[in-house]
Amino acid sequence: MKRFFYFLGNIVTIIVSFFIYSLIQLLYFYPFKLQRKYHLDSKLFIAITILFTIIGILIVYGMYRRQLKNENDWGFNRKPHWDWHRLLLSFIGAILLVMVNIAVQAALGLSTKTTSANQSALDTLARQAGDFYKPMIVLIAPIFEETIFRGMVFNTFFAKETHLNRWVGIVFSGFLFAVLHDSGFTKYIFVYWALGCVLAWIYTQTKDLRYSIIAHMLYNSLGFL
Repeated sequence: MKRFFYFLGNIVTIIVSFFIYSLIQLLYFYPFKLQRKYHLDSKLFIAITILFTIIGILIVYGMYRRQLKNENDWGFNRKPHWDWHRLLLSFIGAILLVMVNIAVQAALGLSTKTTSANQSALDTLARQAGDFYKPMIVLIAPIFEETIFRGMVFNTFFAKETHLNRWVGIVFSGFLFAVLHDSGFTKYIFVYWALGCVLAWIYTQTKDLRYSIIAHMLYNSLGFL
């Protein structure tokens, strides 16, 4: 019974984290609409957005850390946090993300001139979000998504470090990541699934969320170069 309530508590944590992430997204994707609605000048809105973002990240990351404190058979997030070998793996992971993206699209016969429904929606949001769009995609989204999809998913469903849990967790984490980015279940879901699997692999290899976040940030930033 104790195990059941622990599992249920982790599920609630994931749901709450998604809710917080969704609220933060509103600030970045609809800044001008919110400024007009609540009669806020730009400087005050920026200050509110930064404050809410920091609070949101601290809450979500804090819940992830609390999960690890209760159970951490993998040894996730243990010190020392930084070393060159794992940092190098983040850069290699970013390159691998690009290669996997190209390879999967080619295997599915997807044209480079077309975009997924998710990307089309993001392009629309980019036009109305203005300068708020880039920091959301490059910085904020990777932090929330890695904490939820990698950190919390492994803590909840694959808490024991076994060879089976590693690979099933990678596939399952990648699938959830894909569903969020392509809820219409088009061919592009396989692209996002593969990307999510690579990020989960980085997390299980480094056993530190910082490195999958870095790889995710690097990959997302390539779209603006």
